[in-house]
Amino acid sequence: MLEGALEAACCKHAVKRGCIPLKQAGGEAGTPDRVFLLPKGKVLVVEFKAPNGRLSPRQKLVFEKYGEAGHPVFVIRDTAVFKMMLDALLQAVVD
Repeated sequence: MLEGALEAACCKHAVKRGCIPLKQAGGEAGTPDRVFLLPKGKVLVVEFKAPNGRLSPRQKLVFEKYGEAGHPVFVIRDTAVFKMMLDALLQAVVD
């Protein structure tokens, strides 16, 4: 699946689950594709990649900084993986 189609499918699922997908426009090079706002002030930071897609050196550096700030960036290559991860996070927020 191409990155654009993957991102669209995952955003659609997130919206159905009550999340708000944000996309930064004109931001710093290497920033993640999406930040998903979850209930109770939680966030999920995601980079979408095709199955054979690779992170650039700049992305690796930026993602490391996000992680150090307590916001790990999840690299998603498959819609099913995103759905399982999001659903598990949402369940944890509710519990």
